[in-house]
Amino acid sequence: MNEVDILGIDLGTTNSAIAIWEPDTGGSRVLCNQEGDRITPSVVMFDPEISQPIVGKSALDRITSHPSQVVYSVKRFIGCTFRDERVRYDQTQVTYGIEEVQHKVAVQIGEQRFTPPQISAQVLGKLKQDAEAILGQPISQAVITVPAYFSESQRQATKEAGELAGWRVPRIVNEPTAAALAFGLGGEPQTVAVYDLGGGTFDISILRIERGLFRVKATSGDTHLGGDDFDWAIVGWMKEAFQQQHGVELSLDDNTLRSRLRNIAETAKIALTQAPEYAISIPNVWKRGDRTLGLEAMLTRTQLETLVHPLIDRTLTICDTTLETAKMKPSDINQVLLVGGQTRLPAVKVALRDRYGWIINDSVNPDEAVARGAAVLGARLCGYLREEVELWDVTPLSLGLELANGQMDVIIRANEQIPVTKWRKGRQAFTTQRDGQESIRFRIYQGERPIAADNELVGEVVLHLATTRPAGEVRVNCMFKVDHDGILHVRAEDTSTEGQPVEKTFDRFYRLTPQEVEEKWKQAQVHREEDTITSRLFQLEEELSRLRRVIERTSDRLLRENLDNLALSIQDRNVTQAEELLAELKSKL
Repeated sequence: MNEVDILGIDLGTTNSAIAIWEPDTGGSRVLCNQEGDRITPSVVMFDPEISQPIVGKSALDRITSHPSQVVYSVKRFIGCTFRDERVRYDQTQVTYGIEEVQHKVAVQIGEQRFTPPQISAQVLGKLKQDAEAILGQPISQAVITVPAYFSESQRQATKEAGELAGWRVPRIVNEPTAAALAFGLGGEPQTVAVYDLGGGTFDISILRIERGLFRVKATSGDTHLGGDDFDWAIVGWMKEAFQQQHGVELSLDDNTLRSRLRNIAETAKIALTQAPEYAISIPNVWKRGDRTLGLEAMLTRTQLETLVHPLIDRTLTICDTTLETAKMKPSDINQVLLVGGQTRLPAVKVALRDRYGWIINDSVNPDEAVARGAAVLGARLCGYLREEVELWDVTPLSLGLELANGQMDVIIRANEQIPVTKWRKGRQAFTTQRDGQESIRFRIYQGERPIAADNELVGEVVLHLATTRPAGEVRVNCMFKVDHDGILHVRAEDTSTEGQPVEKTFDRFYRLTPQEVEEKWKQAQVHREEDTITSRLFQLEEELSRLRRVIERTSDRLLRENLDNLALSIQDRNVTQAEELLAELKSKL
């Protein structure tokens, strides 16, 4: 191994893994941790009696005895704002404290508060120590994977976690894309679906692979759908079974009991991927005075499949939508790659075969595929694979600016391949609206509606102008850039020699979940006719402004009256009448 080698890391909700590319063998290898395991639980325990946090399996083993001190599934909170409704729901699913600090999520352990990136950094730090112990030398660079629909805020927070752990992170890569690399599908031209159902997230991506080029045709998912939800479905079943046996309702308010039941649920779920049934025996589940009650129940695979059917069905609904986005039929897919530990459940494979008739490819360990693929990308960045692999991801929604009239000026359109950089300069440059204007405020939105306010506000950039001048004389260039990691950078610059440019990376705006992205597209479809009228009215307003400058220099009263009538027609949203008046005005000039 060379000092410049870049490792691949799958930072998972439930488990994490690290892999390296080995040029001698021409393949990737998953590195074992110091406990001898190929995956490391993404779990951190803070013990006030120990100076350093406990990470991995040792922390997981203490989750029942110390539920409020053990942090797990923190990936569900990374890069999120506290006001997010899903944060409020996930807050009820964990046994440690969640608080709001400066509008962001913070984990509270005793008197201490930690950000999700700080927690994830502990996991990444252990992976770094384990890798250095196995390889016998310091390492500093890693490609880290994220769900395909992580927002820029979530991606930036993941990168921050890596840097806090001592890694330099040259690339953030989508998990489904990394998985496709792991399956070694660079040869035969084909179209594949990557179905990634992990511990806390679900992703589906459709990729066209040809001559080493991995082109993402469509991607979607749910950042709050995974094995954790399967576990809680089993916990709900155990609660009902207890009430049927004893006629007593079991309260899950006690963190120790909740952790205990969740651990048993996870054990049962894993066992039922191989066995047809699993015996659950839990003593002392309920206690009142001297009376104690336990739970004895048999959970069958059939019962489990019934419990998780709604969850699996949710993944299929997302698959349907993704196929529609890609403008493909199920028969256009050559094979589906299974990634993530939850795909071991036989019901998942049955559902995919029954719904789509797809050929299932589970030839790579689903817990390791993402890390292996990240290692492949690391090898490319190191030069081992040179140009044999090229990844093209896409933007999920359009990005643009709000103009003075409220219109959305789209700069980067939806489904543009990334990385992408677009400028507004030259004849397209922006200018001031009033004399003596000292600054220009750029409000950035993402969405598909022609009126900016109907879209999602990303943030804003304020450019302070070098000098004050009459309206329209200033020229300001603006750049939008979405990098390899899917992170947005915006730059604005005064074209005068004295002007100082301003550039901003958006890592603290409210995220859009896959469902919200889908809702944005649905809204655009519902309002398509209305939005078409609105877009035409914006064009007519521009024509009105141009004609007003020409006609105001004349003394023709009739032309001025027609101009006023055109303005009223636009105000009344009467496109037909406005176009007739516009044509009449142009014919008289």
